[in-house]
Amino acid sequence: MKPTQASIYRAVERLLQFAIGVTERLPKSLPFRVLGECLIVDLKDSLDYIVLAFQAPQGVERLRCIDHLILRMTSVKTTFRTFLNAKVVSPKQHSQFLGLITNVGTQAGAWRSKQLLDS
Repeated sequence: MKPTQASIYRAVERLLQFAIGVTERLPKSLPFRVLGECLIVDLKDSLDYIVLAFQAPQGVERLRCIDHLILRMTSVKTTFRTFLNAKVVSPKQHSQFLGLITNVGTQAGAWRSKQLLDS
């Protein structure tokens, strides 16, 4: 299977599309612009880590890529929570976001567990 056909890759793509829409409507002040850019970069990096994990041999290298993916997803979640606390995203948007990121987190966690068992 190609990495871009994997369900986790598609889930992060959907999360990226959602985040782009949110960041376009953020306040134009510097802190929100920077956080919005970081959010998009983290999501793009996540796509890269998925591809790298698929290309890495079984074991430590693949596990390291998955761990980086989980780290980026934690950063994404924290950034979005910051937006919610600052009241620049609605509770409805936050709920939609949680649905998307929970799917990614579940898949990443299962993938990591499988790698630990296979190692």
